[in-house]
Amino acid sequence: MNFNGKTLIIIGSILFFCQLGNFFSIDSISPALERAQVLSAISSVIIVLIGFLFKQFNPNSGDKVELKGENKFIFKQDIPTDILDELAWGSEAILTSTAAATVLIHNDGKNILRRGITTNEVFKPGETCLRSTRDMKLISLVNTKFYPGRDEFISFCPNVPSILIIPINSKSFILIGGWSYRCFTKSDEEWINNWSKKVNNIFIKHSF
Repeated sequence: MNFNGKTLIIIGSILFFCQLGNFFSIDSISPALERAQVLSAISSVIIVLIGFLFKQFNPNSGDKVELKGENKFIFKQDIPTDILDELAWGSEAILTSTAAATVLIHNDGKNILRRGITTNEVFKPGETCLRSTRDMKLISLVNTKFYPGRDEFISFCPNVPSILIIPINSKSFILIGGWSYRCFTKSDEEWINNWSKKVNNIFIKHSF
C-alpha cells in the first residue's frame, strides 16, 4: 500500500464518520462518552489535516506522465573530450538520481547534448530560456500545463509536465524535463546548479 497524504485523508475521514455513526446509535449519553466522542472527532480531523499537509509538501507527488518521444543519447561530435566526459557523467547523474526524464544542454545557439526522452526536432530556446541566461537565475516550471509559454518546449519534449532551466553562463543553459508535476526537490535544484558552475569552468578552460 502506498502510504501518502491521500491515504491519511481517507483514514481520517473513515474514522470521523465511524465515530459520528457511533454517536447517533447510542441510546444514552454520559459525560465520559461525550469526552471520548470529542477526542475521537478531534483526532480524526487532525489526521485529515496532516494528510492535506503531507500531500501539499510532498515534492514527488503527482502521477508519472507517459512522455512522447524516444530514449536517446545525442551529442555533437566536435565536443572536446574533457567536456563530453563531464557532460555525459552529469546528464546520467541527473537522470538516475532525480525525477528527470530528459536533459538538454545548449551552448552558443547549438544543442550540444540531448539525453533521455526526446524528439528529433531541433530545439530553439525562447523567452523563458533566454530570460534564465540573461538574469543568470534558475527557472522552475512545476506545472507546464498552466504555463502560457509552454509552446517553447514542444520541440524539447511535447508533453513534459515540469521543467528546470539552469543557466551555465550568458549563452549556455541546462534544460531538464521531469516525469511528473512538482517532481524536483530543492536539493535537486541546488546540486544541479552547483554542477552547472563546474561545467562553466570547464567551458572557460577550453574556450568552448
